[in-house]
Amino acid sequence: MQPQRSAEALRYHKFGDPFEILSHETIALDPPKPGFVTLKILAAPINPADFGRINGTYGKLSDLPGTGGIEGVGEVVETGSNSGAFSIGTRVLFSGKPSSWQTYTLASENQLYPAPGTLDHLQASMFSVNPATAWRMIHDFVTLEPGDWIVQNAANSAVGKLVIQFASQLGVKTANLVRDPDTAEGLRNLGATLVLKDDKEAAKRIQSQTEYSKVKLGLNAVGGNSSLTICKCLSNKATLVTYGGMDRQPAIFPTRYLIFNDLSLRGFWVSEWYRNASRATIEGMHSAIAQKMDAGNIRTDIEATYSLEDWKAALEHSLRPGKTGKLVFNMGKSISTDSIEP
Repeated sequence: MQPQRSAEALRYHKFGDPFEILSHETIALDPPKPGFVTLKILAAPINPADFGRINGTYGKLSDLPGTGGIEGVGEVVETGSNSGAFSIGTRVLFSGKPSSWQTYTLASENQLYPAPGTLDHLQASMFSVNPATAWRMIHDFVTLEPGDWIVQNAANSAVGKLVIQFASQLGVKTANLVRDPDTAEGLRNLGATLVLKDDKEAAKRIQSQTEYSKVKLGLNAVGGNSSLTICKCLSNKATLVTYGGMDRQPAIFPTRYLIFNDLSLRGFWVSEWYRNASRATIEGMHSAIAQKMDAGNIRTDIEATYSLEDWKAALEHSLRPGKTGKLVFNMGKSISTDSIEP
Protein backbone atom coordinates (compact mmCIF):
# COMPACT_ATOMS: atom_id res chain seq x y z
CA MET A 1 0.00 0.00 0.00
CA GLN A 2 1.29 3.46 -0.88
CA PRO A 3 2.23 5.63 2.12
CA GLN A 4 0.62 8.96 2.94
CA ARG A 5 2.15 12.00 1.26
CA SER A 6 2.55 15.45 2.84
CA ALA A 7 1.56 18.56 0.93
CA GLU A 8 1.96 22.27 1.56
CA ALA A 9 -1.23 24.24 0.99
CA LEU A 10 -2.70 27.73 1.38
CA ARG A 11 -5.80 26.93 3.43
CA TYR A 12 -8.75 28.81 4.88
CA HIS A 13 -11.19 27.62 7.54
CA LYS A 14 -13.74 30.40 7.09
CA PHE A 15 -14.59 32.90 4.38
CA GLY A 16 -13.11 36.39 4.58
CA ASP A 17 -10.15 38.60 3.68
CA PRO A 18 -7.46 36.33 2.19
CA PHE A 19 -4.72 38.22 4.02
CA GLU A 20 -6.42 37.50 7.33
CA ILE A 21 -7.69 33.95 6.92
CA LEU A 22 -5.21 32.18 4.64
CA SER A 23 -2.48 30.14 6.29
CA HIS A 24 0.41 28.10 4.95
CA GLU A 25 -0.24 24.57 6.26
CA THR A 26 1.07 21.05 5.86
CA ILE A 27 -1.62 18.47 5.19
CA ALA A 28 -1.54 14.69 4.75
CA LEU A 29 -2.83 13.07 1.57
CA ASP A 30 -4.09 9.51 1.48
CA PRO A 31 -3.07 7.29 -1.44
CA PRO A 32 -5.40 7.67 -4.44
CA LYS A 33 -8.48 5.47 -4.62
CA PRO A 34 -9.62 3.83 -7.87
CA GLY A 35 -10.46 6.52 -10.40
CA PHE A 36 -8.23 9.05 -8.66
CA VAL A 37 -4.61 10.17 -9.04
CA THR A 38 -2.12 12.12 -6.97
CA LEU A 39 -0.90 15.26 -8.68
CA LYS A 40 2.28 17.18 -8.11
CA ILE A 41 1.22 20.77 -8.77
CA LEU A 42 3.68 22.47 -11.10
CA ALA A 43 2.24 25.99 -11.29
CA ALA A 44 -0.95 27.89 -10.42
CA PRO A 45 -1.93 31.48 -11.25
CA ILE A 46 -3.61 34.11 -9.08
CA ASN A 47 -6.96 35.10 -10.62
CA PRO A 48 -9.53 37.67 -9.46
CA ALA A 49 -11.95 34.78 -8.96
CA ASP A 50 -9.62 33.33 -6.34
CA PHE A 51 -10.28 36.30 -4.08
CA GLY A 52 -14.02 35.95 -4.56
CA ARG A 53 -14.00 32.27 -3.69
CA ILE A 54 -11.95 32.84 -0.55
CA ASN A 55 -13.96 35.82 0.69
CA GLY A 56 -17.26 34.06 0.04
CA THR A 57 -18.64 36.19 -2.79
CA TYR A 58 -17.96 33.89 -5.76
CA GLY A 59 -20.71 32.05 -7.61
CA LYS A 60 -19.64 28.62 -6.30
CA LEU A 61 -17.69 28.21 -3.05
CA SER A 62 -15.44 25.46 -1.75
CA ASP A 63 -16.33 23.31 1.21
CA LEU A 64 -14.52 24.34 4.37
CA PRO A 65 -11.73 24.00 5.12
CA GLY A 66 -10.77 25.11 1.63
CA THR A 67 -7.59 25.59 -0.35
CA GLY A 68 -6.98 28.61 -2.57
CA GLY A 69 -6.51 28.51 -6.32
CA ILE A 70 -9.05 27.89 -9.05
CA GLU A 71 -6.82 26.46 -11.81
CA GLY A 72 -3.40 24.99 -12.43
CA VAL A 73 -1.27 22.37 -14.11
CA GLY A 74 0.06 19.23 -12.46
CA GLU A 75 1.93 16.03 -13.11
CA VAL A 76 0.48 12.63 -12.24
CA VAL A 77 2.79 10.98 -9.67
CA GLU A 78 0.52 8.20 -8.33
CA THR A 79 -2.53 6.38 -9.66
CA GLY A 80 -5.21 4.43 -7.87
CA SER A 81 -5.86 0.80 -8.69
CA ASN A 82 -7.89 0.34 -11.87
CA SER A 83 -6.95 3.89 -12.93
CA GLY A 84 -6.22 4.10 -16.60
CA ALA A 85 -7.05 7.51 -18.03
CA PHE A 86 -3.73 9.11 -17.06
CA SER A 87 -0.41 7.41 -16.50
CA ILE A 88 2.38 8.49 -14.16
CA GLY A 89 4.33 11.40 -15.64
CA THR A 90 1.36 12.79 -17.60
CA ARG A 91 0.90 16.55 -17.37
CA VAL A 92 -2.72 17.59 -16.82
CA LEU A 93 -4.95 20.67 -16.57
CA PHE A 94 -7.63 21.23 -13.96
CA SER A 95 -9.96 24.03 -12.86
CA GLY A 96 -12.53 24.36 -10.09
CA LYS A 97 -11.59 21.04 -8.50
CA PRO A 98 -9.10 20.29 -7.10
CA SER A 99 -7.81 23.61 -5.76
CA SER A 100 -4.38 24.57 -7.01
CA TRP A 101 -2.51 26.52 -4.33
CA GLN A 102 -0.84 23.41 -2.94
CA THR A 103 2.16 21.27 -3.77
CA TYR A 104 0.30 17.96 -4.10
CA THR A 105 -3.39 17.02 -4.31
CA LEU A 106 -5.75 14.16 -5.00
CA ALA A 107 -7.88 14.51 -8.12
CA SER A 108 -10.58 12.54 -9.85
CA GLU A 109 -9.55 11.52 -13.34
CA ASN A 110 -12.91 12.84 -14.57
CA GLN A 111 -11.84 16.38 -13.61
CA LEU A 112 -8.52 16.33 -15.47
CA TYR A 113 -7.60 17.09 -19.09
CA PRO A 114 -4.34 16.61 -20.99
CA ALA A 115 -2.14 19.70 -20.95
CA PRO A 116 -1.11 20.98 -24.40
CA GLY A 117 2.41 19.86 -25.13
CA THR A 118 3.21 23.17 -26.83
CA LEU A 119 2.87 25.15 -23.59
CA ASP A 120 5.39 25.37 -20.76
CA HIS A 121 4.27 24.87 -17.16
CA LEU A 122 3.56 28.55 -16.51
CA GLN A 123 1.45 29.04 -19.63
CA ALA A 124 -0.32 25.72 -19.11
CA SER A 125 -1.28 26.70 -15.56
CA MET A 126 -3.31 29.64 -16.97
CA PHE A 127 -4.84 27.78 -19.91
CA SER A 128 -8.18 26.63 -18.49
CA VAL A 129 -9.79 29.95 -17.49
CA ASN A 130 -8.71 33.04 -19.41
CA PRO A 131 -8.09 31.60 -22.90
CA ALA A 132 -11.32 29.62 -22.66
CA THR A 133 -13.25 32.71 -21.52
CA ALA A 134 -11.96 34.77 -24.45
CA TRP A 135 -12.53 31.94 -26.93
CA ARG A 136 -16.09 31.15 -25.89
CA MET A 137 -17.21 34.80 -25.82
CA ILE A 138 -15.88 35.36 -29.33
CA HIS A 139 -17.52 32.21 -30.70
CA ASP A 140 -20.71 31.56 -28.73
CA PHE A 141 -22.84 34.71 -28.80
CA VAL A 142 -22.75 36.19 -32.31
CA THR A 143 -21.42 35.13 -35.68
CA LEU A 144 -18.41 37.31 -36.38
CA GLU A 145 -16.98 37.74 -39.86
CA PRO A 146 -13.76 39.42 -41.01
CA GLY A 147 -14.21 43.19 -40.75
CA ASP A 148 -16.69 43.01 -37.86
CA TRP A 149 -15.96 44.81 -34.59
CA ILE A 150 -15.78 43.89 -30.91
CA VAL A 151 -15.86 46.66 -28.28
CA GLN A 152 -14.43 45.66 -24.91
CA ASN A 153 -13.38 47.26 -21.64
CA ALA A 154 -10.62 46.02 -19.34
CA ALA A 155 -8.68 45.47 -22.55
CA ASN A 156 -5.35 45.31 -20.70
CA SER A 157 -6.51 42.35 -18.60
CA ALA A 158 -5.44 38.81 -19.41
CA VAL A 159 -8.80 38.05 -21.01
CA GLY A 160 -8.80 41.36 -22.87
CA LYS A 161 -5.39 40.69 -24.39
CA LEU A 162 -6.45 37.22 -25.47
CA VAL A 163 -9.62 38.61 -27.08
CA ILE A 164 -7.44 41.00 -29.08
CA GLN A 165 -5.12 38.22 -30.24
CA PHE A 166 -7.82 35.68 -31.11
CA ALA A 167 -9.93 38.32 -32.88
CA SER A 168 -6.95 39.56 -34.87
CA GLN A 169 -6.31 36.04 -36.16
CA LEU A 170 -9.94 35.89 -37.30
CA GLY A 171 -9.77 39.25 -39.08
CA VAL A 172 -12.12 40.79 -36.51
CA LYS A 173 -11.37 44.34 -35.38
CA THR A 174 -11.33 45.44 -31.75
CA ALA A 175 -12.03 48.76 -30.03
CA ASN A 176 -10.39 48.53 -26.64
CA LEU A 177 -11.13 50.63 -23.57
CA VAL A 178 -8.37 51.03 -20.99
CA ARG A 179 -7.85 53.13 -17.90
CA ASP A 180 -4.18 53.78 -18.60
CA PRO A 181 -3.46 55.10 -22.13
CA ASP A 182 0.21 54.17 -21.68
CA THR A 183 -0.79 50.56 -22.38
CA ALA A 184 -1.97 51.42 -25.90
CA GLU A 185 1.25 50.59 -27.73
CA GLY A 186 1.48 47.15 -26.15
CA LEU A 187 -2.11 46.35 -27.09
CA ARG A 188 -1.61 47.57 -30.67
CA ASN A 189 1.41 45.27 -30.89
CA LEU A 190 -0.94 42.39 -30.02
CA GLY A 191 -3.28 43.34 -32.88
CA ALA A 192 -5.66 45.87 -31.31
CA THR A 193 -7.34 48.09 -33.92
CA LEU A 194 -8.25 50.97 -31.58
CA VAL A 195 -7.17 51.68 -28.01
CA LEU A 196 -8.95 54.48 -26.15
CA LYS A 197 -9.11 55.77 -22.61
CA ASP A 198 -12.25 54.56 -20.84
CA ASP A 199 -13.89 57.93 -20.15
CA LYS A 200 -17.06 59.88 -20.98
CA GLU A 201 -15.84 60.74 -24.49
CA ALA A 202 -14.85 57.20 -25.45
CA ALA A 203 -18.18 56.32 -27.07
CA LYS A 204 -18.02 59.29 -29.44
CA ARG A 205 -14.47 58.43 -30.43
CA ILE A 206 -15.38 54.80 -31.13
CA GLN A 207 -18.48 55.79 -33.09
CA SER A 208 -16.39 58.07 -35.30
CA GLN A 209 -13.82 55.37 -36.09
CA THR A 210 -15.97 52.27 -36.61
CA GLU A 211 -18.64 51.18 -39.07
CA TYR A 212 -21.84 51.11 -37.00
CA SER A 213 -23.46 48.09 -38.64
CA LYS A 214 -20.39 45.96 -38.00
CA VAL A 215 -20.04 46.56 -34.23
CA LYS A 216 -21.70 43.29 -33.26
CA LEU A 217 -20.25 42.28 -29.90
CA GLY A 218 -19.49 44.06 -26.64
CA LEU A 219 -17.54 42.50 -23.78
CA ASN A 220 -17.96 44.00 -20.32
CA ALA A 221 -15.69 43.12 -17.38
CA VAL A 222 -16.00 46.44 -15.54
CA GLY A 223 -19.64 47.48 -15.07
CA GLY A 224 -20.75 50.97 -14.05
CA ASN A 225 -20.45 53.73 -16.62
CA SER A 226 -18.06 51.67 -18.72
CA SER A 227 -20.85 49.25 -19.62
CA LEU A 228 -22.96 52.21 -20.78
CA THR A 229 -20.11 53.34 -23.03
CA ILE A 230 -20.13 49.96 -24.76
CA CYS A 231 -23.93 50.04 -25.19
CA LYS A 232 -23.67 53.36 -27.04
CA CYS A 233 -21.27 51.86 -29.59
CA LEU A 234 -23.13 48.67 -30.50
CA SER A 235 -25.18 48.23 -33.66
CA ASN A 236 -28.83 47.20 -33.73
CA LYS A 237 -29.37 43.62 -32.53
CA ALA A 238 -25.81 43.41 -31.21
CA THR A 239 -24.98 41.52 -28.01
CA LEU A 240 -23.31 42.76 -24.84
CA VAL A 241 -21.75 40.01 -22.74
CA THR A 242 -20.90 40.74 -19.11
CA TYR A 243 -18.30 38.46 -17.54
CA GLY A 244 -16.93 40.59 -14.70
CA GLY A 245 -17.61 43.52 -12.43
CA MET A 246 -14.26 45.08 -11.63
CA ASP A 247 -15.80 48.42 -10.62
CA ARG A 248 -18.14 46.71 -8.16
CA GLN A 249 -20.81 49.09 -9.48
CA PRO A 250 -24.08 48.04 -11.15
CA ALA A 251 -23.81 47.74 -14.92
CA ILE A 252 -25.86 50.48 -16.58
CA PHE A 253 -28.14 49.31 -19.41
CA PRO A 254 -30.62 52.10 -20.30
CA THR A 255 -34.01 50.99 -21.51
CA ARG A 256 -33.68 52.88 -24.79
CA TYR A 257 -30.92 50.56 -26.03
CA LEU A 258 -33.05 47.53 -25.32
CA ILE A 259 -36.13 48.94 -27.05
CA PHE A 260 -34.82 51.00 -29.95
CA ASN A 261 -31.58 49.10 -30.65
CA ASP A 262 -32.82 45.65 -29.63
CA LEU A 263 -29.59 44.85 -27.80
CA SER A 264 -29.20 41.45 -26.17
CA LEU A 265 -27.70 41.41 -22.69
CA ARG A 266 -25.97 38.16 -21.75
CA GLY A 267 -23.74 36.90 -18.99
CA PHE A 268 -20.87 34.44 -19.18
CA TRP A 269 -19.17 32.35 -16.51
CA VAL A 270 -16.57 29.93 -17.84
CA SER A 271 -16.86 27.65 -14.78
CA GLU A 272 -20.52 27.05 -15.59
CA TRP A 273 -19.64 26.43 -19.22
CA TYR A 274 -17.18 23.71 -18.16
CA ARG A 275 -19.79 22.10 -15.91
CA ASN A 276 -22.27 21.78 -18.77
CA ALA A 277 -19.96 20.91 -21.67
CA SER A 278 -19.10 17.35 -22.65
CA ARG A 279 -15.56 16.06 -22.33
CA ALA A 280 -15.32 15.84 -26.12
CA THR A 281 -16.38 19.49 -26.46
CA ILE A 282 -13.90 20.63 -23.81
CA GLU A 283 -11.00 18.69 -25.28
CA GLY A 284 -11.92 19.95 -28.76
CA MET A 285 -11.85 23.54 -27.51
CA HIS A 286 -8.53 22.98 -25.73
CA SER A 287 -7.04 21.60 -28.93
CA ALA A 288 -8.33 24.49 -31.05
CA ILE A 289 -7.06 27.12 -28.61
CA ALA A 290 -3.67 25.44 -28.28
CA GLN A 291 -3.30 25.35 -32.07
CA LYS A 292 -4.17 29.03 -32.36
CA MET A 293 -1.80 29.94 -29.55
CA ASP A 294 1.01 27.92 -31.07
CA ALA A 295 0.45 29.19 -34.63
CA GLY A 296 0.11 32.82 -33.56
CA ASN A 297 2.66 32.77 -30.74
CA ILE A 298 -0.15 33.82 -28.41
CA ARG A 299 0.75 33.84 -24.75
CA THR A 300 -0.58 35.23 -21.49
CA ASP A 301 1.79 37.85 -20.09
CA ILE A 302 3.45 36.98 -16.77
CA GLU A 303 4.73 39.73 -14.53
CA ALA A 304 6.39 37.55 -11.89
CA THR A 305 6.24 34.21 -10.14
CA TYR A 306 6.37 33.39 -6.44
CA SER A 307 6.90 30.39 -4.23
CA LEU A 308 3.96 29.21 -2.14
CA GLU A 309 5.75 30.37 1.01
CA ASP A 310 5.76 33.96 -0.30
CA TRP A 311 1.99 33.97 -0.76
CA LYS A 312 1.36 37.29 1.02
CA ALA A 313 3.80 39.13 -1.25
CA ALA A 314 2.27 37.37 -4.26
CA LEU A 315 -1.29 38.39 -3.38
CA GLU A 316 -0.22 41.96 -2.63
CA HIS A 317 1.57 42.14 -5.97
CA SER A 318 -1.50 40.82 -7.77
CA LEU A 319 -3.56 43.73 -6.45
CA ARG A 320 -1.18 46.48 -7.54
CA PRO A 321 -2.44 48.80 -10.28
CA GLY A 322 -0.54 48.96 -13.53
CA LYS A 323 0.52 45.32 -13.71
CA THR A 324 1.64 44.09 -17.12
CA GLY A 325 0.83 40.42 -16.58
CA LYS A 326 -0.32 37.62 -14.32
CA LEU A 327 1.18 36.47 -11.04
CA VAL A 328 1.85 32.74 -10.83
CA PHE A 329 2.82 30.37 -8.03
CA ASN A 330 5.70 28.35 -9.44
CA MET A 331 5.96 25.42 -7.05
CA GLY A 332 9.61 24.89 -7.87
CA LYS A 333 11.03 28.40 -7.47
CA SER A 334 10.42 32.10 -8.01
CA ILE A 335 11.71 33.70 -11.18
CA SER A 336 11.87 37.31 -12.28
CA THR A 337 10.25 38.68 -15.39
CA ASP A 338 13.69 38.90 -17.00
CA SER A 339 13.79 35.11 -17.30
CA ILE A 340 10.27 34.68 -18.69
CA GLU A 341 10.03 34.33 -22.44
CA PRO A 342 7.52 36.72 -24.05
